[in-house]
Amino acid sequence: MTDEQRRLVRDNVGLVAVHLRRNVVNHCNPKWEREWDELFQEGCLGLIRAATAFRVEHGIPFAAFALPRIHNAVSRAIQTKFSTIYIPPQRTNRTPRRPPHHEAASIGVRRDEEARGPKAFEMSGDLADRATHRHRPDAQPDHHQTIGERLREKYERAVKEAAQTVSSRTSTRGDRERLVRALVEERFLVPEESSRRPLRHIARDTRSSYGRVADCDKQLSEEIRRTLEADPEFRALQRLSKTDPVGGELRIDEDLERRLAGITATEFTRRFAFAAGDERAAMLQSLLELSPGDLDEMVRIRVATLSPDARERLLRGR
Repeated sequence: MTDEQRRLVRDNVGLVAVHLRRNVVNHCNPKWEREWDELFQEGCLGLIRAATAFRVEHGIPFAAFALPRIHNAVSRAIQTKFSTIYIPPQRTNRTPRRPPHHEAASIGVRRDEEARGPKAFEMSGDLADRATHRHRPDAQPDHHQTIGERLREKYERAVKEAAQTVSSRTSTRGDRERLVRALVEERFLVPEESSRRPLRHIARDTRSSYGRVADCDKQLSEEIRRTLEADPEFRALQRLSKTDPVGGELRIDEDLERRLAGITATEFTRRFAFAAGDERAAMLQSLLELSPGDLDEMVRIRVATLSPDARERLLRGR
């Protein structure tokens, strides 16, 4: 897969959850959680096939192009994996229409894959990360990603952190985690607003009141906004994407990466200056844990710059 195809999969993985919620009604089945995970895998395989076949020049929105292929993959899985009696795919002896030369290779590959059926491999909630970050020999390193990709990466990380925070809050019904997962998968990780599942539908599927769902949605939005507003790199990249002619497609080269590192260093120093004693200790502990392998050399140089009295007090732990 190309970088653009992986981006399409990563940005639209929420479409799989949208399709399952809308078209697979099986909430009363005690095996629903297990079946949901398996069907989600199959839907993501359909999404990957859609990304590899999608052509921008055809003028079709990717969501509209991908949903039928997700539907086909999920329907095939329901027929072959969840039916009591397995019904093999129908075959015909008719000679298929010969595709144009430029389509023959790609169609042949897709038909071979469909004839063998979807591959069963393990996927968790981090499916987008696993499916879209398979390294290729010619893949570009992370520091050459675009501004748009870096912004999306930061946003998705903020969504995951917000989901953990909101899920951990007290819930009288004890199903907050399930509600948060539905909101994240069907709204916050779906880039196109028209494809996001309405709150009233999520309320119906989770058997919650609309007010409860709307409140949870608001909490997630506030947590995500708080995280992103506290990220100076996110704000800088946002401004750059709006002012640069290339916009979000601008590549993050080494020079821009150094500028971003400087922005973070300045902000960290500012926060450290105003932090209390305990908070400073925690910040230093985090810095030490996240430092690269040359930490020993950095410590040696810093200690060497101290006065004799300070070095003596340092060794005594005072």
